[in-house]
Amino acid sequence: MQKNKKDTIIGVIFTLSLVLVISLIAYYLRVSRKEDIKLINNSFGYTKGIVIKKTVYKSRSINVKYIVNGKSYIESDGINAEDNVSEGDSIIVKYSTEKPELMITQFNDEF
Repeated sequence: MQKNKKDTIIGVIFTLSLVLVISLIAYYLRVSRKEDIKLINNSFGYTKGIVIKKTVYKSRSINVKYIVNGKSYIESDGINAEDNVSEGDSIIVKYSTEKPELMITQFNDEF
């Protein structure tokens, strides 16, 4: 009976640790993205981009190819279910003039 209690306690501790680690990773990613958006909004430019991939499995996002100062970038941004966008569509990209690899699309709420 003691072994079952010990196994239960170890299982609970493991589960709580796993939830904590996942929560910390999610928090870090959220904060990091907010800092990126702040940097974009401090000094930005606009350009057109082409949607080269749309993903709706597990998460909704688009990969966008755009050009800034003659250099090509491919980055991704989230979309909502109601956003009407397909691969090959032209969209507006707002990018950081300091770090052009940071961008948001016209579908981002922070645009």
